[in-house]
Amino acid sequence: MRSLFDEKQLVIDERTLAQMNGEYAVPSDAGPAWRAAHRAGLDMSLIEGSLKLTSEQRLAEHQQVIDFLLEVQAAGKLHAAE
Repeated sequence: MRSLFDEKQLVIDERTLAQMNGEYAVPSDAGPAWRAAHRAGLDMSLIEGSLKLTSEQRLAEHQQVIDFLLEVQAAGKLHAAE
């Protein structure tokens, strides 16, 4: 990978620099489907983050979203009844 600084300075590769700037950098070992999804505009960092979680952690996050949506739905029904 190409260095952004010469050998006498701190060496930071393009992927690391992109991550430091809050940008997503496609992993060098990403396959064609992953790259195509990124080009299509999908936020692959969300998928990577999800894949780092255990199954139990992903289910817990999913349940939190369901609980929140049920609360919003109940509040909407209560507000509509007023």
